[in-house]
Amino acid sequence: MDTRLEDIKRRVSQSPLIDAGEQDSAIRVVLDCICEGLVSARASVWFRDAEAGGIRCRLLIDLHHGTESEDMLLTAKDYPKYFTCLQSERAIVAHDACHEPATQEFRDAYLVPLGITSMLDVPIRHHGEMIGIICAEHTGPMRQWTADEVTFASGMGDLVGRAINAHENRRAQDALAVLNRQLEEKVAERTAALETTLRHLQQTQDGLIQSEKLVSLGSMVAGIAHELNTPIGNARTVVTTLGERARELRQHIDGQSLRRADLVNGLSVMCEMADLADRSMQRASVLITNFKQVAVDQVSECRRSFDLREVIEENMTALRPGFKLQPLTLLNAVPGGIHCDSYPGPLGQVLTNLVQNAAFHGLADRVGTIAVRATVNDKQLEMTVSDDGAGMDAATTLRIFEPFFTTRLGRGGSGLGLAICHRIVSTILSGEIRVKSTPGVGTEFIVTLPLICPGKL
Repeated sequence: MDTRLEDIKRRVSQSPLIDAGEQDSAIRVVLDCICEGLVSARASVWFRDAEAGGIRCRLLIDLHHGTESEDMLLTAKDYPKYFTCLQSERAIVAHDACHEPATQEFRDAYLVPLGITSMLDVPIRHHGEMIGIICAEHTGPMRQWTADEVTFASGMGDLVGRAINAHENRRAQDALAVLNRQLEEKVAERTAALETTLRHLQQTQDGLIQSEKLVSLGSMVAGIAHELNTPIGNARTVVTTLGERARELRQHIDGQSLRRADLVNGLSVMCEMADLADRSMQRASVLITNFKQVAVDQVSECRRSFDLREVIEENMTALRPGFKLQPLTLLNAVPGGIHCDSYPGPLGQVLTNLVQNAAFHGLADRVGTIAVRATVNDKQLEMTVSDDGAGMDAATTLRIFEPFFTTRLGRGGSGLGLAICHRIVSTILSGEIRVKSTPGVGTEFIVTLPLICPGKL
């Protein structure tokens, strides 16, 4: 290629406007250099307009008259030969534009009035497809377009294609940036909404747990109150009898009719009554003490060191009165000497829910045993609560820890007890809970916990 044309092409190729994504600025630079390189007064860029069935002018510069034009339209219907030639995607080299088959259709309406004698049209390609043309128009005496000039013009067409590609890339990047920003905003909004929802769920769950605690404690209070009626009633009866015996003896003494036999018999009866009253009060004291410890542990959720068997027994002692009318046995088979440093309140809540679940679901209307056992392996405690009741099928077992899932809907089951057990075990006690069950055989809940709960001591 001619050195001068090569230099111009290199200058345009190295212009930052080509790859900056500023399509209109890049087109103007290319057209200015077309006019400079081809020593032509007129140059234009046209793009296909599929909807209009032709090509539409993006920019036409006329250096001779100092004018610019745009948005002109040429249709295939009006200029069929020209468009047929364009479809070959080859350069249209018209030395004599008025008589060249591809361009002579423009003679009367365009070429002659504007004094255009020669035309050089080269394709603009984008992704391998011709999307438009660069048109160089020569006024004055006809000229012979050289091969170097055709090559130069074709190179300018390629640079326009490169500028269009950069423009589309910039648009895509801008669109991607907008999309990313929108996505980030949406993610932030949804994250905030999710966090709010989670907070509400946590508050609701905490409220449900507290409610379940109060329900359990209320049930225990009712059972303990009923159970205390017996020893307290016995004690009152005994005290009343003691008072009567004492008054009888006093009457004998006052009447000077007291016999040795009356005194011995009266004292013997009073000693028996005193022993009975003492046993009744001891029974009441044990019930109250155990319930008091269970209530304090469950309400305060304080961490402390404790013997597992003692905590299990305290809770089962508080639970037994509530099952007096039900033909079941509560068995504490946990060996002594298992020392834990954890939260006896939440552990008692888990035990209470598991025992009540077994009594309410597994052993409803049947005789059976609920047994609590425990083993220690490598500083891990495995506590099981089992029953020999109705058992569960596989489908029920899979959903047993879901909130509000219950097999006794409408018959007193809330579906929260085991879900709360799962939360307490996994979050507060840092353990896990699982279940094994066989229909007609029974159910076993296995709670695995660290002997020393992680966290602050």
